[in-house]
Amino acid sequence: MGKRSWIAMLGLLGCGQLWAGAPQYGFLQAGQLQLKDSETVLYAGDQPLTGEYDDLPFFTAGVQKVLGGQRFRYGYEGGALVSWQNDRVSYSAVVDGGTTVNVKIDNELFVFGTLLGGYGDVVLGKHARLYVSAGPMLLVASLKQDKPETLPQPLSSTVIINGDERDTSFGYGAYASSGLIFSLAGNAELGLVVREQAVKMDFNDSIADFPYEGTLYMLSLGYRM
Repeated sequence: MGKRSWIAMLGLLGCGQLWAGAPQYGFLQAGQLQLKDSETVLYAGDQPLTGEYDDLPFFTAGVQKVLGGQRFRYGYEGGALVSWQNDRVSYSAVVDGGTTVNVKIDNELFVFGTLLGGYGDVVLGKHARLYVSAGPMLLVASLKQDKPETLPQPLSSTVIINGDERDTSFGYGAYASSGLIFSLAGNAELGLVVREQAVKMDFNDSIADFPYEGTLYMLSLGYRM
């Protein structure tokens, strides 16, 4: 084996040992997605009725891997996420010169997705780190909206609202996160994370639109592996 081959092999072994010794953090984050635009519109024929969605519970689990650096470090993160909503939305409109009508729609939403992004942090002494991360997201979601049995007058009883069918959509988008993480006893960690996400999902057969963009405020539980 030539001299260059030995040098290359030693370099690879050195990189392997460096990466093997680099910190790696597992995390579980739980919080709420505050929708950027929570208003939704239902059309009964030509008549629009407006309602408002509640915030959604949100859970993310994954790993952050540090690849290099001392105080200012870099690496990547990846994980999976799950969210859902199971509630009733009230839609209302003023028709015929002042009459208010209300329609209630039951929503069943389930979302599963993955994320993968770049990671960077600043080590704050021995017991804290401040990090940022960003990257793409891929989602698959299932939505079922139960249509009302009857429409209140003065809306026409001949108006047809589609619904009662479960609709599946694939979505894509991007996210950006920042978090402040504190080290606890042993290798445990606790922190706060804020994530902004922009996601596009289209439910072709849904009764009303369902937005999924907004800001996440999460509590993070972690462990240094």
